[in-house]
Amino acid sequence: MQLCVPYVLGNAASSGHATPETVATQRCLGPFLTVHQMGYNGTMTLIVAIPTAEGLVLASDTQYTSGEVRSKGRKIYALNDHCAWAGAGELALIQRVHEQLEGIPTQHGLTELRDSLATIIQQSVKALLQVDVLTEFVQGDPASLLALHPGDFIFAEFTHAIPRLLHVAANGTPEWIEGLFASGNGAHFAYALLQKYQTLSLTMAQASLLAYKVIDEAIQVGAYGIDEPIDVWQITRKGLRPLSPEAVLVLAQVADMLRQGEIELLQGLDFKLPRSRAPRS
Repeated sequence: MQLCVPYVLGNAASSGHATPETVATQRCLGPFLTVHQMGYNGTMTLIVAIPTAEGLVLASDTQYTSGEVRSKGRKIYALNDHCAWAGAGELALIQRVHEQLEGIPTQHGLTELRDSLATIIQQSVKALLQVDVLTEFVQGDPASLLALHPGDFIFAEFTHAIPRLLHVAANGTPEWIEGLFASGNGAHFAYALLQKYQTLSLTMAQASLLAYKVIDEAIQVGAYGIDEPIDVWQITRKGLRPLSPEAVLVLAQVADMLRQGEIELLQGLDFKLPRSRAPRS
């Protein structure tokens, strides 16, 4: 499919931010057109959610990137007294969803709100598509339309001693998540780190440490456009509680101890591999 759209050049393509100096005149592009080349201005985010028998932990980085400019801000919000949510993807979409969620009845749980939440996200995407000049270039191509305003949302609730995670994609499809969850830039890296903990029963303190450690290591080793400080929320029968900077500092210190312990464990292993057979000529 050939598309004629403004083509974002140079560093602006990698940052997802177009400026007058980096947008050329219309240029016909082939089937390898990327979202960044179409001027997508997204939010680099990593969200981790970990359910436990005592509640849930929801954590994220706090860096917002707009072109060459970085700023700090929270990415986790309260839906009601027992539910928090976070979104990864385009900032404009997350802002519209946030505005609509402010009118949601606070007395209902995720089971009752599931379809309403999905509808809000779906309608927010449609509203952005209606005002987006690029929409006309990808009419009739659902995948390209959704790629214009990507988003991924997670809602975490703890009621009646039951942890619930509701995931809603930008197309408005809701699904219940069983087990650990990660979304955003670096999600594949996060899942690789989380995989070995899938079957463990963790305390809230342990889950908070794990969520912090996963995001911290993604920040350290990956070029995902995410950064500290790390925001960690606990959701229990007592309600929502974002951890204080002092508590997050404790998590950072214990995470360093855990990493050092892994290094010492590896160095203390004494084993030999069987000799390999010489390759046949």
